[in-house]
Amino acid sequence: MNNQNNQNQNAIYIGIDISKRELEIHSYEVALKLPSATPNTKSSIAKLIKKLAKNEHIHCVFEATGGYEKLLLSMLQTEGIKASRITPSLARNFAKAQGILSKTDAIDAKVLTDFGFKFNPRETAPVDPVIEEIHALVKYRRHLNDELLRERQQLEHTPPKSIETMVKSRIKTLTNQVEKVTKMMIALKTKSPEIDEAVNILTSTKGVGDNSALSLLAAMPELGKLTNNQASSLAGLAPFNRDSGKYRGRRMIYGGRKDVRQALYMAAL
Repeated sequence: MNNQNNQNQNAIYIGIDISKRELEIHSYEVALKLPSATPNTKSSIAKLIKKLAKNEHIHCVFEATGGYEKLLLSMLQTEGIKASRITPSLARNFAKAQGILSKTDAIDAKVLTDFGFKFNPRETAPVDPVIEEIHALVKYRRHLNDELLRERQQLEHTPPKSIETMVKSRIKTLTNQVEKVTKMMIALKTKSPEIDEAVNILTSTKGVGDNSALSLLAAMPELGKLTNNQASSLAGLAPFNRDSGKYRGRRMIYGGRKDVRQALYMAAL
C-alpha cells in the first residue's frame, strides 16, 4: 500500500456542499458536534474550523464551485487542515453509480463524505498568491475581450452616427484596459522566480508568448509536476478510447480544463 493510502487509513472525511450563501456539512463523527449547515462567511468558517481542528485526522472534501469554495479552502489550508477540492462531475458520477439520482445540498454533502472514504482524494495543494492574482487578471482580460467583441459587432450593421460614436469610444476604452491588464500580468511574473523561470521555459516554444504562458500557468499551476499524459488529460486534450469487442471507435477528447485549451488556441494557430 502506498504512503498516500497509509496516511489516509485513519482519516475522518467531512463532506461539505458549498453554495454562495451556505455550507452544508456532513460527517459520521457525531463526537465532533458539527452543525448541519453554516453561512459561507469568514466568521462562520472560523467557528467551524475551531471544531475541526480538535481532530488531526479531519479531511474535508468539497467541489469546485466557481470560486465560492476559495474562502473555505484557504482558511482550512492556513490552519493545516487537510482539504480536497474535487471536480463536480466526479461526485455526481459517484452518486449515480450508487443509484442516488436525487440532488439536495444534504445529499450532496453525504456523497462527498462517502467519496472521501472510498477514494482517499489527494489534498489540494496551496495556490501561489501570485498565480492566484494572475489567474484573476486572465479571467478579467477574457471578460474584457468578450465585451470588445460584442462592441465591434455593433459596428457591423451600420448603426446611427450617435451610437457609432459611443461604440467607438467604448472600443477604445476596452482596448486600453486589455493592454493595461496584460501589462499587469507580465509585470507580476517578476515577483516569483519560480513563475519567471516557468514562463521562460514555456516561451521557448514557438508561438507561446508571455500572455499565453501566464494564462497556461494560471489555468494549470501543476505544470512542471505532471507527466505528459497527465498534463494532456488534465487539459482535456487526451484522446480516449471508444472500443467494444472488435469495434474500434473514433478517439475523442473529453472533459478537462477549458481555460487551458483557450490559452493554447491562439498559440497553436
